[in-house]
Amino acid sequence: MKIKIEYYGIPRQRVGIASEVYEFDQEEMEIHDVILAVARKHPEFQRNCMAGDRLNQHLTVNLNGTRFYQTENGTARDGDALLILSMDAGG
Repeated sequence: MKIKIEYYGIPRQRVGIASEVYEFDQEEMEIHDVILAVARKHPEFQRNCMAGDRLNQHLTVNLNGTRFYQTENGTARDGDALLILSMDAGG
């Protein structure tokens, strides 16, 4: 499956790009596991945006522009888009 990850605010500063596509062998996976894949790929994200194996309390994840997750307890499927953003990001 392919999932597009978009970064806003501090996460974008830490990974240095606006978005990227991840490919996984599963047909669906927990958002938490997708976030861990991002952390493994981007050490600056891991150091500055994670609290252990979870996003720090100042970040949130949005799935397909419709649902927000602070505890990363959702499921992502092929073609989904995840936005990782600072709680204060916006315009």
